[in-house]
Amino acid sequence: MGRPSYDEQTLAAYFQPIQAETWNDPVAGPALRCLAVEDPDIIAAVADVDRSQIRDCLSRTPWERLQRAMGMARVYAGFRRVDS
Repeated sequence: MGRPSYDEQTLAAYFQPIQAETWNDPVAGPALRCLAVEDPDIIAAVADVDRSQIRDCLSRTPWERLQRAMGMARVYAGFRRVDS
């Protein structure tokens, strides 16, 4: 799936590579360096993550996030399992 047809400034706000300081993080850094050697496609895929939905979620209060999650759980609970 390709990127939406937004201007470059909008794309730069939504799609970003891993920040440089993350590579020096004591927890994430070693994992990133390992992935960079063993599976660099995963590192490249991080730049294709649309962070707007994450930022939107984090702008809500914890109570609002819980309410949204519970609403989604109710929807999923309404599905029924069909065995073939």
